[in-house]
Amino acid sequence: MVNIKRQKLKAYILLESLIALGLLAMITSIVLGEIDKNRQFMQESLRQQEVLNVATMAVQTGQNHLKMNGIEVEIIKKDGEVYVYEAKTEILHVKKD
Repeated sequence: MVNIKRQKLKAYILLESLIALGLLAMITSIVLGEIDKNRQFMQESLRQQEVLNVATMAVQTGQNHLKMNGIEVEIIKKDGEVYVYEAKTEILHVKKD
């Protein structure tokens, strides 16, 4: 004859283990998701920094168009203002008073 108390105890231990494993998997998933979001944010931040570096080089060398490291910027100067564009998006606008 099988002892029912012993089977119930094993079932509770198994249930607790499965719940703990589920919680661990959920927490791990959340942490890895946040790490991935942070990595994407840092990558975009570095790309924007590189765009500004290329724009600075273009302005300092007096070029209207500069392409470096896969980044292409265009400088437009008119009426004491300087516009910096990257892929038809205005990155910087400077106005001299």
